[in-house]
Amino acid sequence: MLTGIGSAAIPKIAGRTGPHWGRRVVARVPGARLDQINGVLGDNFVTKYGTKQGIVVLGRVAPVGFGAAIGGSANAALAALHVRATRRAFGPPPTSWPSPTYDASTAREDSPG
Repeated sequence: MLTGIGSAAIPKIAGRTGPHWGRRVVARVPGARLDQINGVLGDNFVTKYGTKQGIVVLGRVAPVGFGAAIGGSANAALAALHVRATRRAFGPPPTSWPSPTYDASTAREDSPG
């Protein structure tokens, strides 16, 4: 029913009047009522959005957690194998370590220490 000019004018008019009427309606609603509305809508929004996003985040983080657990277990097993092989190769560690001695006669003048 509208011509090309009329159908082009409707989005312009709606774009200007929509925010105007939105402000007018919100200005007439008492603040206490807005707090109640925000409380209900906020809880619903957080519950729905949080649940959906929580599942998405869990789906992204779970593989990382599994990888860390597997990697940590593999590192612990490999370290245990290295300790066992070292003890087999070198025997048990000594009960006391000799204290280092410093011989001043072998030290060169240009060496630190």
